[in-house]
Formats: sequence, C-alpha cells, structure tokens
Amino acid sequence: MKGRNATLQSIDWTIVGLYAILVLMGWANIYAAVYNEDHKTIFDISQNYGKQMVWILTSVVIVFVVMMTDREFFSVFSIAIYIVMILLLIAVLIFGKEIGGSKSWFVIGSFRLQPAEFAKFATCMAIAKYLSNFNIKIANIKTILISLAILGLPFVLILLQGDAGSALVYLSFVFLMYREGLSGNFLL
Repeated sequence: MKGRNATLQSIDWTIVGLYAILVLMGWANIYAAVYNEDHKTIFDISQNYGKQMVWILTSVVIVFVVMMTDREFFSVFSIAIYIVMILLLIAVLIFGKEIGGSKSWFVIGSFRLQPAEFAKFATCMAIAKYLSNFNIKIANIKTILISLAILGLPFVLILLQGDAGSALVYLSFVFLMYREGLSGNFLL
C-alpha cells in the first residue's frame, strides 16, 4: 500500500490538469462540429460526442487501474499481452469490418474496436521487456534483428489491414533502440 500512496503523491497535477483541459476542449469541439438541433445535450450517447464522453470516462478508470497495478505485472505479462494483440491483429484481417478503406475494426453492435491502437501499447511493452534483459547488447546484430521483428510484425499486419497511418507509428519505435545505444548509422 505504501507504493501506491507514493505513486499518487508523485503525480504532476499541473500536467494532469492541463491534459484534462485539452480533453474537455476536444470533447466540446466534437460537440460543436456535429451539433444537431434534435440532440442538444452533450451527454447524448447516441451521438459521436456522447460516445466520446463514454471513452473519456473509460480512460479515466483505466488510468487509475493502471496506476494502482504493481509495476511488475506489466513486466511479467508484457510478452503475453503482445501475443494476444498479434492474434487480434490477425483476427481483424479475417473477421474485421472495413471502415474508411481499412479492414481494421471489430464491430459489435454500435461498439467499434481497433486492435491496432492497443497493439501499440503492447509492442512498446514487449520491446521494453526484451531490451531490458541483462544480456542484451544493442550493438549485437541478433538483438537488432529480434527487436526489428518485435516491431515489424504488428507493422506488417497493420499495413495488410490498409491502415498505413497507424503502421507508421511503429517506425517511431525504432527511436527506443537509440536510447539503448543503437548507432546513429542505423538510420543512414
């Protein structure tokens, strides 16, 4: 329990406040952009802005759950979470629905889920777990190839879905390897 209190005390509430203001401004902008006389309340969950409110509230709950979860949980389960996300990326290629030109969504009623967004988090955890092992030396070609495989698999699966925008985010994960000591010549 002592660690959880320390976690709450270490939060930069100014940054959290600024972030909350930006989220609320974004929510208000969605409301303003799609305003409809028939649905005047910003809390109407049948409209896009109402659905956004549900996601905002859900994300607040998720933030607190993640903050109260022991750090070791993420280290221990990072590879398992990564594998589940890879399986979801494969499943969306088979069972997904095409929306906006990319087959990257699961649709259940009015609920839509894009596994690529969660796969970013899982890939970040998996690459961090791999690079944090004791015997890992980033200058080793084997380490570079395994790291690129961890990054490349979701990248390719998302490209196959037709979502190049989400796939490009994975290219930025290469910068994680520079923190671990990857040579700048790699980019050249």
